[in-house]
Amino acid sequence: MNIQKLQSETGYVVVVGGMNMDIFGMPDRKVIERDSNIGEIGMAVGGVGQNIAQNLAHLEVPTYLVTVYGDDYNGALLQQSCAENHISLDQAHEIKGGRSSTYMYITDEHGDMLVGVNDMAICEQITPEFLATKLDFINHADICLIDANISQQAIDWLGSHVTVPLFGDTVSVTKAHHFEHILNKLHTLKPNALEASLLSGVKVTDTRSAEAAAAVLLDKGVQNVFISLGADGILCANQREMVHVPILKTDIVNANGAGDCGMAAITWSYFTNPERELQATGQIAQAASSIALESTKSVPDITPHQVSQKLEALTILN
Repeated sequence: MNIQKLQSETGYVVVVGGMNMDIFGMPDRKVIERDSNIGEIGMAVGGVGQNIAQNLAHLEVPTYLVTVYGDDYNGALLQQSCAENHISLDQAHEIKGGRSSTYMYITDEHGDMLVGVNDMAICEQITPEFLATKLDFINHADICLIDANISQQAIDWLGSHVTVPLFGDTVSVTKAHHFEHILNKLHTLKPNALEASLLSGVKVTDTRSAEAAAAVLLDKGVQNVFISLGADGILCANQREMVHVPILKTDIVNANGAGDCGMAAITWSYFTNPERELQATGQIAQAASSIALESTKSVPDITPHQVSQKLEALTILN
């Protein structure tokens, strides 16, 4: 599969969303509730917007993160991490006296998240007024990707003012509704089954119901829908076709981060070739998600070469 960049090398992607410090706990054995569990505790830079931006940067896409962060210790670490991962914060803003966003989560012994707590109040500073100062830069990008951690007011404003293709990551059932007013402005939307159910009104339980939900979202104006069905793969849909792409054989190490990596891969697919077939984009998304699932990191050390290798293995199997 040809995944070379066909557009101008001066192109770039803008990600508008959250960036925070992740604190995580991964127990070695089955979790014992209300007790101390032996395992691994770590810290890493996270946030859906930042995670997607970092994956895009690893995939060699020039990436700008439009976000806010505090002038505290975590804020300094966030800036350092972005610099190391080639994410530009030229369009971001440091809030003086602000407390940088923090997210804490605990997984089970298999790496699936059991519970998370987020302190992301600073994201409320991503307002229409703030975004208006970035609009010209955003509208010269190839793609503007929005994560639903920012307010519905900010997302509504972006839907009304951004002229380049808009991509949406729904983040969670709690926040997916932030896109409900701009579905007709979205080039691409990637919800999971629960989020697709919320936005479409169709309960997604299998591939057939996912197709029904996708049809509703397409009727609402979304141009391309990618519904993640977990172990059942991904349902890819536009007005011309619907394609189900199964998962790749994967040894799961950590399930936290596969969705963000898949969203980045879908964006990368369009960035490198806007005319790529829907099924090919779905396969790229599944390849990237497989790479993420096999990594201990929330953002894997993904490269275009790794994606190509996964796709070659898929071709051989088929």
